[in-house]
Amino acid sequence: MKKLIISLFALFLICGMNIKSFAQTSQVTSTKKAAVNNETFSGKVISINAAKNEVTIVENKTAVEKIIVATSKAVSVLKVGEEVKVTLKKGSNIAVSIKKLVQKSASTKTK
Repeated sequence: MKKLIISLFALFLICGMNIKSFAQTSQVTSTKKAAVNNETFSGKVISINAAKNEVTIVENKTAVEKIIVATSKAVSVLKVGEEVKVTLKKGSNIAVSIKKLVQKSASTKTK
């Protein structure tokens, strides 16, 4: 009887550990799927149309102007001339996220 109880306890312990690892794996997989459905690029803001919630950005790699539709909150924070990283829904011009890129200043003093 003791062997049966110990065997069942070991079985539950092993199953409990495996369930936790399966849950973590599925979260990582769903994150990768979400990233596949998006397009990311970086560029410089050249104009902002707050009335239409549109931002025109020149892509750094290809120098192509893209008009992006964003939320009013994102548009209100941006300024012309800022460097940004934009994530779009794949196949559209709707922004999932817009992040400002921090530029390092060239006037760093050394002692």
